[in-house]
Amino acid sequence: MLERVRGKGKGCTRMLFALCIIQLFVQVVHATCPTFAAWLHPVPGVEFNNLQGFATVDVSPDGTFVIVQLQITALNFSSAIPTFNEVRIMGPAASHVTVPVGTDPLLVLSRPMITCDGMSQWSTTLRRSGAGIPQLIQYMRQGLAYVSVPTERVPDGELRGQLLVPHCLEAALTPPDTSSSAYGFANVMINADQTDVAALVQLPEDAKRKLSSAVDDLRVVGGTGQTIMTLRAAQEFSEICIGNEPHKYPPEYNLESAEAKAFKLARLAPAAVQALLAHPTVSLSTVSSGPGAEIHGVLVPAVSCRDLLTKHDNLYTLARAHRSDWITVWSMNLGNPDVRPTLQPRYYAHPLQVLKGETAMAIQR
Repeated sequence: MLERVRGKGKGCTRMLFALCIIQLFVQVVHATCPTFAAWLHPVPGVEFNNLQGFATVDVSPDGTFVIVQLQITALNFSSAIPTFNEVRIMGPAASHVTVPVGTDPLLVLSRPMITCDGMSQWSTTLRRSGAGIPQLIQYMRQGLAYVSVPTERVPDGELRGQLLVPHCLEAALTPPDTSSSAYGFANVMINADQTDVAALVQLPEDAKRKLSSAVDDLRVVGGTGQTIMTLRAAQEFSEICIGNEPHKYPPEYNLESAEAKAFKLARLAPAAVQALLAHPTVSLSTVSSGPGAEIHGVLVPAVSCRDLLTKHDNLYTLARAHRSDWITVWSMNLGNPDVRPTLQPRYYAHPLQVLKGETAMAIQR
C-alpha cells in the first residue's frame, strides 16, 4: 500500500497522470511562470515613446478567476509623464488589429499612478472574477486578447501588448558550495517573436535562506559567457523628471513579501536571444561575497504542472486549489506538508504528454 501511496504503484501513477491530463483539457497547465504575458510598447504611429510596460495573467486552476500583474514604467530620458486612464484587456483581435470603437473591454484593470515626486515605475497585482472570465480565457488561449493602456494624450491606447503564452525558463538559485543555505528563484520569459525578455528574481526573507548582505550584482549570463541582462538595486538617474526631482525606480529583484512584483524588461538582438536559449545562468553576488556568486543557477525550460509556493501556501492549499488531496501532492514532492519553504516549486500532478490518438479516458484506463 505504501508503494502505491508514494506514486510508485501502477494504479496511483495512472490516477496522478489523469489529474494533469484533465486539467490540460479543461483550462491551462500551470508552471512557475505566469500563464500569459504581454510586453507593452507604444502603438505604431504614436509620437510618444517614453513609456513601456509588462502584464501577466495567471488563470486559476478551476478557471473562475485570474490574477493580473501589471507594470508601467516612465523611461528616464523624458519628463513627459501623462495622466493614465484605466488599463483594459480587449478582444477579440489578433496582433496589430484593433477592436471596433465602442467595444466593451473584456476586463477593466486599474489606473496607473506615476508622478515625478514618487516612483517612475508603477505596479500592481489584481484578482478578477466574474461571468466574463471564461470568454477572456478562451480569447487568450486563441491569441486574441490584448492589453491596452490609454492615456489622456492617447485615449485609444498609448501602449499595447498581445497576451500570449511566453517561453518560460526557470532556475533555483543556490550557493556554489555547502557553506550557506541562501536561496532564490528566477524566471526568464521570452515572447513568441523572440525579441522581448522579462526576468523575475525572487528572494526569501527567512533567517535560514536569506542572503548574507545586500545585493551587489545580479545578472543573467548567456551560454557563451556574455551578460544578457543586469538587474539593479533601487536607482536614481541624473536626468530630471520635473523641477528638482530625479527619476527614481525600485529594485529590479523582489523580496517574497512584495505584493506587486518588479520585472526586468529588455528588448534583445537575435544573437542575444539565442545565447539566452543556450544554457544560460543567473548569478547573484552580494556585498560580503565579493566578485564570486553567493547564489547561482542554470536556467532550464520550466516544468509543467508545478506551482511556486508563496508565503500563504503549503501542500494542503496546493492540493485544494487543484481539486486534489494532500497525500497525492505529497507523494510527488520531497518533504512533508508541515514543512513549507517559500519559493519552492511543487508538483500538483505528473506532467504527461498526450500522444496523437490518445484520449483522457484511454489514459485513465
